[in-house]
Amino acid sequence: MAMSNAPVPIGGALQETLRAQGLGFLLHENRLRENWEKILGAKAAQIAKLESLKDFVLGIKVDQAVWRNELHYQREAIRQKANGILGAEIVREVRLR
Repeated sequence: MAMSNAPVPIGGALQETLRAQGLGFLLHENRLRENWEKILGAKAAQIAKLESLKDFVLGIKVDQAVWRNELHYQREAIRQKANGILGAEIVREVRLR
C-alpha cells in the first residue's frame, strides 16, 4: 500500500497509534471519563470516581460505604450505560472498591 503525504488529523493519528500499541482501553477509559455524569448521574458521579478500565473491567472507587452499597446494586445498569457510550461490549464487569 502506498503512503500518502496528505495531512492526518492528530486525534486520528493518536487513536491509531494507541490501538497499534495495544492501548485502546485508554481511549475507551477517556470516553467514559468524559461521560461519567451521564453514566452514574450527577450526585453519584461526584462521589464515585472512575479508577480504570483494564481487561474489560471497569474499576470504580467509592469512599462512602452507603454509596458503594447503592452502586453495587446498579452494577449491571452502569455496565450497560458504559457500553452504550462506547458503542460496543467493552465493559464486561464493574468492580467497586
